[in-house]
Amino acid sequence: MQIKAERYFSPLTGRGGCYLVSVIKRDGRKREYIVEINPLHRAMYFLFTGNWTHDYVENFAWIVSFYPHDALLLPGKEGRFKPDGGMNFTRSELEKFMVQGIGAAIEDFSQRHRPMMLVAVAIRKKLGRLYHRLLIRHAEAAGYLYHQTYVQEAIYVIEKKSKSAKPERAPTFQRGDYCAIAGLYE
Repeated sequence: MQIKAERYFSPLTGRGGCYLVSVIKRDGRKREYIVEINPLHRAMYFLFTGNWTHDYVENFAWIVSFYPHDALLLPGKEGRFKPDGGMNFTRSELEKFMVQGIGAAIEDFSQRHRPMMLVAVAIRKKLGRLYHRLLIRHAEAAGYLYHQTYVQEAIYVIEKKSKSAKPERAPTFQRGDYCAIAGLYE
């Protein structure tokens, strides 16, 4: 499987960093994905201000999302995050895509913008498990701390290693089933 990540510009994406990740599988299937890294949406600040200051969250927290490139043309942003089964990734291929594709975009963005905190929201249970596994395995080697405090809420937080305050406890919300915050746009 070949994976290539490069910076990308489109007027249809957010105001942060944007990357195009191209994937070519051995069976000939090809697909391009957009990885967006934007400032954390204001509606999510309250989730983190119990552990970090409002200024820190406002100025140093970014959210990472990805979706197929062709979803840019769908009406409304919520359509971008529908399940994508067209590539039929195996578990190991999906992990490779996440580490080499999305991870490369995050690494480039981190070198250019110096974000202190990156947040990802899993809107599906399997994606959440994958985020958790990969962050446990790779966050420290990339120079980040993985804050597992928010996993119950399907929110995955990594923070650049520094002397900043480490979350001691996060707000807990009672939910009967897996749920996530999604579709928050300005």
